[in-house]
Amino acid sequence: MKSAASLGLGFGLLGTSNTAPVSDESAQEIFRCARSLGINRFDTAPLYGGGLSEERLGRLLQGVERDSYVLSTKVGRFRPYAARVSNPKDNHGDSYDYSFDATCRSIEKSLERLGTDRLDIVFIHDCDDHVDEAVSGAWRALKQMKEQGVVGRIGCGSNVSTTHERLLERVPLDTLMVANCYSLLQHSAARRLLPRCMALGTEVELAAPFNSGILATGPDDPLARYDYAVAPATVRERVRQIADVCQQHGVSLKQAALHYCARHPAVHRLILGLAEPAQLMSNQQDLQSLIPYALWDALDDIGVENPLKEPVA
Repeated sequence: MKSAASLGLGFGLLGTSNTAPVSDESAQEIFRCARSLGINRFDTAPLYGGGLSEERLGRLLQGVERDSYVLSTKVGRFRPYAARVSNPKDNHGDSYDYSFDATCRSIEKSLERLGTDRLDIVFIHDCDDHVDEAVSGAWRALKQMKEQGVVGRIGCGSNVSTTHERLLERVPLDTLMVANCYSLLQHSAARRLLPRCMALGTEVELAAPFNSGILATGPDDPLARYDYAVAPATVRERVRQIADVCQQHGVSLKQAALHYCARHPAVHRLILGLAEPAQLMSNQQDLQSLIPYALWDALDDIGVENPLKEPVA
């Protein structure tokens, strides 16, 4: 069983995206629900809406005791304010700057938008093609701010497991936000990255356990999304195969997706995207449900690697 403390929320949808926007009223309802469930881990980035997400999250946090939540943002990847988004992974108009000075400016603006004087975690964001600059610029700036008490922990946030690996080879990192590379569908992080994090004692926060949605909605929803886009037929067929095995063991696909990610020994927390309160409560209930161990063996038989060969109490 996992507690609500193992869940966090990503506030990307408070910015602009290629999906339906979240109204201020809905955001407030989701935030209140999260707090009532004991969820106190919140993530954002200047990329999301070019600062719009940080502004809106800052308003939600007004009046909330600062020590009662863990807040993170990111540096290095940017987008014009409230810009239209066509492709979250490769959007026209996005820019990248991991220099020392740009990192300092980014943190200054994030603090202002979020209405705080410190950040618990800062992730170097999507530096897949900029690792050298991220090390010489962004990491060095964040290390200085960590020494000053402005930043608590330094990390990397990326959808590419090898990006995390390359940074870990160069500099010490406290926390990683690993997205879309460990799930029922994706195992690239399991090869080297997650074992490396366990050896180093680096905390792992796993984002996108539903791979953008299809592992929650199932394969038959015509708008089911995978890796930020409408899922192709090959992915739908693979999800259908996994869902059939889950059904044979009396477990929903969504339950299996959450538990599979949470049970890896390297994973400290799951970061979920914003969802309506009923969905958020359902996710928490699913994560606290009991899953028969035989399911993991059955999934292993169809190629969904079991990270733990022995039952865990």
